[in-house]
Amino acid sequence: MKITTSTGNIKSFDGLNFISEEFNKLKLPELITKHLGKRSLQAKYSFSDVIKNLWAITFSGGDCAEDIHTNLKDELLQIENLHVCSPDTILRLQKELALDKEIHISKSKTVNEFSKHSNLNELNLDILVNSKTLKPNEFYDFDFDNQFIACEKYDSKKGCKMKDGYFPGVATMGKYIVYLENRNGNSNVKFKQEETLESAYALLKSKNIFVDRIRMDCGSFTKEVVKTAVSNSKRVYIRAQRCDELYRQLQEVKQWETVRIGLFDVEVCSIEYAPFGEEQKYRYVVSREKTVPAKRMFFLMMTLHTERY
Repeated sequence: MKITTSTGNIKSFDGLNFISEEFNKLKLPELITKHLGKRSLQAKYSFSDVIKNLWAITFSGGDCAEDIHTNLKDELLQIENLHVCSPDTILRLQKELALDKEIHISKSKTVNEFSKHSNLNELNLDILVNSKTLKPNEFYDFDFDNQFIACEKYDSKKGCKMKDGYFPGVATMGKYIVYLENRNGNSNVKFKQEETLESAYALLKSKNIFVDRIRMDCGSFTKEVVKTAVSNSKRVYIRAQRCDELYRQLQEVKQWETVRIGLFDVEVCSIEYAPFGEEQKYRYVVSREKTVPAKRMFFLMMTLHTERY
């Protein structure tokens, strides 16, 4: 460990100097320019400068572009190799990167607005690979879910939580986002979800990053999504949905094992069942707990293990 003694004044966010140095050491400015392009010769700030500013705001506890002027400017001006932008510059360059929304009409005539930005998704993944956060030719656990984000933007729509906002589909490996596709707040999570997953898988494979286990909740329990997940993952875990036929099959199960989940003892069993009216069977793990007057059942997970790599 190298210890350096400084006689100068220590600023509140001096630790950002290490982040700024690492940002340049990983050659992220060149990588960002490669994906987003160069700005005009008259431009004072690059896309790399804006992204670095946004990181500095986040790491300093800020939550909006205006913080860089009202709360953080004096401190951030002390950071080496950080070209501090104005809030207007940050917001203007963000707007330059925006793409037109895709409009899709469902069978129920619902208007679904999608925002797909392949370039930014690829840049994000290249940063993860370049920093060795993810390594090519490795297998990782992959989680997918739609996360409602409440906001009061002009194009936000009222969602399932009766608030206005967006409803993006988010794919992660560990704690890192590897794919993001924005949707309007009232969009059905099942609508074209298999296409979203196919795009995420294709991007990961282009960087030689592969999926061991994919884990999703019941919002992903459709025939199309299961088919896509099985074709691109070693193992698939999806929270299953209930149906009368499955209930009837469970009534015949005699062997239930008592296990502790969290703070409660529940009974579990495992059965083979073919959903969607097809012949392909999957392993269902089902739990139940004692209630009055009957026992309540929960479908923990439909699982499938398939070696494809």
